[in-house]
Amino acid sequence: MKKPISIKVNTKDNSPQAKRHKQFNNLLNKINKLKEEQETLKAQIQSGVAFFYEKIKPLHIKQQDLKVEQILALDRAYGEKIFKKKDKEKIVYLIETAAIELFGVEDREFKEIIPIFEKYSEYTHEEIKQEQKQETIDMTEEMFRQMGMDIKIDEEDELGDIMEKFQDAAQKKMQEETEKTEAKNKRPKTEKQQQKEDLARQKEKDIQKVSKNIYNELVRLLHPDRESDEAKRAEKTEAIQRVNEAYERNDLYQLLTLQAEFLNKDGRELALMPEKEFKYYLQVLKNQQADLEEEMMYMGMVPGVEGFVAQNLCNPNTYLMELSRKQFLQEEKKTIKNIQNNLDLAKDPKSLKIALQEFEIDDDDDDDDLDFDSFLEMLGNLIEDMPKGGGKKKKR
Repeated sequence: MKKPISIKVNTKDNSPQAKRHKQFNNLLNKINKLKEEQETLKAQIQSGVAFFYEKIKPLHIKQQDLKVEQILALDRAYGEKIFKKKDKEKIVYLIETAAIELFGVEDREFKEIIPIFEKYSEYTHEEIKQEQKQETIDMTEEMFRQMGMDIKIDEEDELGDIMEKFQDAAQKKMQEETEKTEAKNKRPKTEKQQQKEDLARQKEKDIQKVSKNIYNELVRLLHPDRESDEAKRAEKTEAIQRVNEAYERNDLYQLLTLQAEFLNKDGRELALMPEKEFKYYLQVLKNQQADLEEEMMYMGMVPGVEGFVAQNLCNPNTYLMELSRKQFLQEEKKTIKNIQNNLDLAKDPKSLKIALQEFEIDDDDDDDDLDFDSFLEMLGNLIEDMPKGGGKKKKR
């Protein structure tokens, strides 16, 4: 990509004009970096989604299948005479915890564990699924409220329905703000207030002219209807399309790039621009930088696989991105190995008995609680500490 117009300025020059020119160049560099990061993120999300379905999704399925086996093993263990009432309460707790985690998986049903869960739990499978769905709805609605939009999500809404409601709410919010501004403008104002508003409106019009003036200049030069040669007409048609797209997005950076590309302009004309007009350029670039930063933030907040990929499998640095994916894959494989080892241990009533003696149910919903997987890992560590060959238990 050809860089846009920039202004040559002496780094040692600290005059007010030089500071504005440095700020202009700095904004261009920041926007250029944000655009590159945005394109990189888009490409990484695309490749990351493919990576997820090809490499990670099968490992998640394997983990889930092993957890189903764990639940079945615990259900069989429940009937063993070696377990007392307190042990069985803990087994039930572990079955319920593991089953509820699996019920939260959106694209699988796990019908084989539903009867087991409902045998021990005071809740039905449908009640748990309903609660999980409501929690998801509540979290999504709260996220929208933090963005200033009150959106009601129905149980039957799919992702497309939710995004459509979001767009409608965003448009409604913009309309309400416009109406609020118009109503405010209709109120009686003092002469001083009126002068202030007139100045603000004029400033906004002048700021909008920044992109429009460059756009008009490019259109005059590149309009394909003025070209008789077919090959050059095709080139100008493609060029004017780029100009129109940049103008519609109010992308001053891209318009400056096109200006440098097609009009062979450098920064000398900008350097001679009056201070007032030049400040409008700075304001437009600041707005564009803020918009790009906001777009980057929302790219990591989308729901579903794309959001997961953006948060876990992407990095502006390609090497670090590849490294993170490799490490993520290794962790998932390690998890499978741990679950498999712990499943083998859970199938042994004597080993399970020992572990249950160490395990305590915490009634508080605390993040530090020992979950099902942590419990099985602890079980494995305990078994490793046991003497081999039927010897006596180690003293503690």
